[in-house]
Amino acid sequence: MLKRLILIVSCLFSFLIQAQSFFGAQHDNYAGIYSVINNPANIVDSRFRTDVNITSGSFFAGSDYYSVKLGDVFSNGDFEEYARKSPTNNNNFYTNIDLLGPSFQMNINDNNAIAFFSRVRGIGHISEIDGLFLEKIENDVNQDFSVTNQNFSIASNSWFEIGLSYARILFNNEKHFIKGGISVKYIGGLYSGYIKARNLSIDYNYTGLEITNTTTTSGEIETGNVSSLENFDDPTENYGNGLGTDIGFTYEFRTSNTNSSSSKAMNKYLLKLGLSITDIGSIKFKEGQKVVYEANASYTDAEYAINDDFDTYYTRISETKSFTVSLPTALHLNADYNLSEKIYINLNTDLNLNKATQPNSNYIKNTLSLAARYESKWISIYLPFTMVENSRLLSGFGFRAGPLTLGSGSLFNGLFGYTNAIDVHFGLKVPIFQNN
Repeated sequence: MLKRLILIVSCLFSFLIQAQSFFGAQHDNYAGIYSVINNPANIVDSRFRTDVNITSGSFFAGSDYYSVKLGDVFSNGDFEEYARKSPTNNNNFYTNIDLLGPSFQMNINDNNAIAFFSRVRGIGHISEIDGLFLEKIENDVNQDFSVTNQNFSIASNSWFEIGLSYARILFNNEKHFIKGGISVKYIGGLYSGYIKARNLSIDYNYTGLEITNTTTTSGEIETGNVSSLENFDDPTENYGNGLGTDIGFTYEFRTSNTNSSSSKAMNKYLLKLGLSITDIGSIKFKEGQKVVYEANASYTDAEYAINDDFDTYYTRISETKSFTVSLPTALHLNADYNLSEKIYINLNTDLNLNKATQPNSNYIKNTLSLAARYESKWISIYLPFTMVENSRLLSGFGFRAGPLTLGSGSLFNGLFGYTNAIDVHFGLKVPIFQNN
């Protein structure tokens, strides 16, 4: 059981460490269809007549337990050998994948716009686990160990979205400009599995023989769609569905200097403020199984090797044949200041609105980002500096060149030292600009 717990931790982090978020890119005025993800209001009064996504994605992996060098990640070395560890009594691991499929936005007229988008998303996390305990048992369990009062959670969820967005200009008196938007999306659950410990204590007595090495546990374990640690990465086949909503507003302060042109191809604000709430909704897995166990048991390594099911050792307290997973509801606040014709400073925060310690909690990491940006019709360059919860300050680089977008919010951390978060984003689309 102890070795399997370590394997889940390392796999969850290392599996996605080569695939990683849209730091800096979404707030470009030429982000187009990408910007609907964080604020659906952005599709109206856009610099595009139409913007068609071909393929795009963002990927993020982070942990306050592991840190790595970027060069080591792309080597063939052993992850456990090149990764540095920072164990505490409350470590966290987090991964986030977001793939944008066939999608487009288009103007209906000067005041209204619509968008269609398709996405595949996945979020995995391990929260509040004792890293000191993990470090002790990581190499080989050849001595006595114990850990008490553990309340960690392990969860992995993936789903697809099919969404429609509508946005319109709500107010415009030349100086003050307000627009609002909403997205409604069908959610198809692809995968969900979780384990939640409650006051779990584990005591391991090592004797050197599998038939006498003994694990003694006490406390409670709640599981969703998982019958053992062995099938955590291959749970019972089960699909869910649900509905989700995003809503957002954007305010622009325009001056006589910034609003001197009537061209739809020109930005007209000195200061732009955005507010949105995304992922309001949930996924119901009707054929899933949620079980709460009383985990008071004792078993040998030999017994566990033969049968590792929770039902073999633990007593079911309660069970249901379905469970619900909340979408990763988040609040987004954004300020974009126009320093000069093509230079912008952007301040953005993304705040989790779900409780991270709930069973099967689905959530984003809190972030605060400051980015300098050069922006023109065909080229944008941005330098984001980002604080991510449970990570150090990240610094990166990204660019847009016509239809291509590529960047990483943690590039410089990984190139010049150890980093405990790695991300990358990319995009390829067909932009059709507004006429001058």
